[in-house]
Amino acid sequence: MPLITNLIDDKSPLIFYDSTWVPGNSAGDPYEDQYYLGTFTINNVANGTVSFSFNGTGIWIYGAKRNNHNTYTVQLDGATYGPYNGYYPTQEFLQVLFNRSGLTQGMHSLSLTNTGTNSTYVDIDLIVWQSEVGGGTQELVTETVQDTDPRFQYEDAVWSSPPDAIFYSNGTGHYTEAYPASVTLTFTVGSEMVTLFGATSTSSGPYTVQLDGGNVSTYNGTAFLPFYGVTLFHADNLGTGQHSLTVRNDPAAAGQQLCIDYALVSSLAK
Repeated sequence: MPLITNLIDDKSPLIFYDSTWVPGNSAGDPYEDQYYLGTFTINNVANGTVSFSFNGTGIWIYGAKRNNHNTYTVQLDGATYGPYNGYYPTQEFLQVLFNRSGLTQGMHSLSLTNTGTNSTYVDIDLIVWQSEVGGGTQELVTETVQDTDPRFQYEDAVWSSPPDAIFYSNGTGHYTEAYPASVTLTFTVGSEMVTLFGATSTSSGPYTVQLDGGNVSTYNGTAFLPFYGVTLFHADNLGTGQHSLTVRNDPAAAGQQLCIDYALVSSLAK
């Protein structure tokens, strides 16, 4: 069956950082441009934890190994691994901090905890995971669904074009500050995977996602700078038939936005 590889940068809301993690920045680190897409998220507080859930068979956590980094542990599905040592006498980037493959296809939960002392660091650069979809040797065919496609249905007249739409895919986007404004993407037979992309910034806030009327998940799009093409949601192994993905603005403060760019919908070739 097809094996798909997914990648998210450290700034995706799908990664949950506790309050002790902060964005890396060039003012505090001259090596910022050595990280993937020039961003990383860092922690120097003992027991600071980051968590991520994925549907798949393998996962890779990437970060740096540096002379001010120290130890960390990883929990995967309740089992503890490590401690691992992130120290290296020189600056080494795009290093695999943790990897497990050969997992049973399904949902898995992972967390990484800083176990260093004396304010030593661990950072997250990106996460890669693999998932098996479909069956046999069928290939995936992926379609880009722009925000202007009629399969995106925006609730009420509270959505508009963002002032920075030039930075969005195809130069178009939708955003809202209204609560509880929502948008629903409907996609049909043969769909195995959907990934939703949008923009995040200091003006972004929490939002909820519901797939096919199931459980509601909450994410937070707040970021320290404007970022575009950010993964807001991902799901795979959906099965054939019609699917609906509803995303709702759920601001924690007045004026917080939800910004939609486009979606990728993948189906098994017939």
